[in-house]
Amino acid sequence: MDPVSLIIGVLIGAVIGSVVMYVARRGGGGGEAIRTSVEAKMIEADRDSIRVELEAEREARQEADRKVATLTEREQNLNKQFEQQRASIEEMRKQLLEPFDASSRKALQDNSERFLQQTVERLKPLREQLEQQNKFVRELEKSRAEAYGDMGKAIAQMMETHKDLRSETSRLTTALRRPDQRGKWGEVQLRRVVELAGMTEHCDFVEQPTIHGDESSQRPDLIVNLPGGGRIVVDAKTPLDAYLDAIADETTRDVRRAAHADAMQGHWKTLAKKSYWEKVAGSPDLVVMFIPVESALMAAMDLKPTMHADAMAEHVLIATPTLLVGLLRSIAFGWRQEALAENAREIAAVGKELYERLSTFVNHHATVGKRLESAVKAYNESVGSLERRLLVSGRRLHELGVQGEEIEQITPVTLAPQLPASAVEPSPSDA
Repeated sequence: MDPVSLIIGVLIGAVIGSVVMYVARRGGGGGEAIRTSVEAKMIEADRDSIRVELEAEREARQEADRKVATLTEREQNLNKQFEQQRASIEEMRKQLLEPFDASSRKALQDNSERFLQQTVERLKPLREQLEQQNKFVRELEKSRAEAYGDMGKAIAQMMETHKDLRSETSRLTTALRRPDQRGKWGEVQLRRVVELAGMTEHCDFVEQPTIHGDESSQRPDLIVNLPGGGRIVVDAKTPLDAYLDAIADETTRDVRRAAHADAMQGHWKTLAKKSYWEKVAGSPDLVVMFIPVESALMAAMDLKPTMHADAMAEHVLIATPTLLVGLLRSIAFGWRQEALAENAREIAAVGKELYERLSTFVNHHATVGKRLESAVKAYNESVGSLERRLLVSGRRLHELGVQGEEIEQITPVTLAPQLPASAVEPSPSDA
């Protein structure tokens, strides 16, 4: 729509509206007729405005159609020119390539053959390598198949071993429920720990002694001898029934674990009341409560975390295999130090005896030297006497014609035996 026509239409409408309102205010009986006349005028004005707008739109569309026709004609002309130029270029390309077509095909063929030959030569090592790789893969596949076969056998053996292990575990669990078998098993585990620590039966400990008390006899599992005459009592009679029940039955596990913790606490309190340290000479205020299953102690301490401290307050050391090995290795180290000290004492005694014997030998040797010196002195005196009294007359006879060999000259001994630089004093034992 033309903006000028729009503005004119708005102004005409405003004027007509003002006239209508004025007449209405002044109105009387003819107001309705005037209003109808005014509305007719307004409709006519709107129709004229719409007609003007339609005319403007028609002219604008005609102008656009003319522009589209012009652009379409120009596009068609450009397409024709493009096709003509493309045909010319194609013709020129054919004219340029035709002289070189035959020679280029021959050169391309020669180059292709040469390139193919070079490619074959260059790919020959790669082909050999691929053949070796294929051979390696086949061997690897064969080895893998054999390995899988062996693995299958190993898995079968492992399953069989697992089955046997479960059976052995079941039998062990059944055996551990019997007090006598559990005691023997605890003693076996205790012996293994002692052997692992280097505390052998015939050296530093005595198994299964019986201690006679005031009212009854008590039988600990082990007494470990300490350097210096001390001894430590070890007890391995650990209650495990409730712990085994807790493992076997999940429905009552919590109740069984609580019973196991109470049984462990009751056992160390019983050990504390036995007071082994008062009945074993040289024992510190301590008795070792050996638990061969570490998980059993952990299960009890989950419910009674202060069990270790409470037991130590009553002179009971709760020891698993790990702790007992460390304790026994410390004791074994003490025994080694004691053996070294004993060897040092024996070496000192042997050294003292050797010194005394060496002193005696040197003194005897000095006496022999002194006697040799006296013998040399007597020998030289006899030689001088022989020269002065006998040999003079004998040589005189030889000069007077007595036949016989000439008497040789006797030379005195001038070397004297050397005594030690410092005379060895006799030891107090010789005195």
